[in-house]
Amino acid sequence: MPVLPVWMWLVAWMAAWVGTPVYAHYAVHGVVNGWHTALCFFLAINVLICFWEISLGLCIGLIERWHHDPDAKHERPRGSVFTARVGPRQLLSPRLWARVWSEYALYDPSYADRRSFGFAIDVGNGWSTLLPSLFLLVALTTGGVSPLVLGGVGALVFFQKLYCTCLYFFTYVFNRRYERHPIGRVLAVVGGTNGIWIVFPAIGLYVCARLVLENRFDLIWS
Repeated sequence: MPVLPVWMWLVAWMAAWVGTPVYAHYAVHGVVNGWHTALCFFLAINVLICFWEISLGLCIGLIERWHHDPDAKHERPRGSVFTARVGPRQLLSPRLWARVWSEYALYDPSYADRRSFGFAIDVGNGWSTLLPSLFLLVALTTGGVSPLVLGGVGALVFFQKLYCTCLYFFTYVFNRRYERHPIGRVLAVVGGTNGIWIVFPAIGLYVCARLVLENRFDLIWS
């Protein structure tokens, strides 16, 4: 079995989970649609992050020990998780993805605190939006349900993502967690990564509103 850096596995994930529905959409409808491609891109990321968020809940004790143990008495992993070389079986390990949150906790320690809003909302999002995201990936591509059903389910998922991300940004700024960090890194690590969950859910809400109001798939299938 191949052993590759984590970042290469993530590239392969995105290529498969975006490329497959875009190709299927083209095979069924004869076009590559920008709205469909944008939402597939976001949903592919979200399905992956859902597994990370579930891992956050499963491994919060480990993350807390790593974060509050700078002397590495509890075998704190060295280096970035994204450059670690792993095989396919290790990709299914929650412990591997716990390292993502351990690294992010350096910028926001609430992810090493099971009592925090950030911990609760992300774990909740992981469990509650995994299956709906998979449903949306399929339904946006091939249908199988009415535009009203697709638009309604999508609106609920995308609103949850947008609203919770806005609340998270508020708590981050209000609690001044950006202090003691270079502003460039904060903008890239916190703003850049979480900004995806504002821009694309907003796009998703627009698409879903059109699906409901027009009661047809023309926006995403033509």
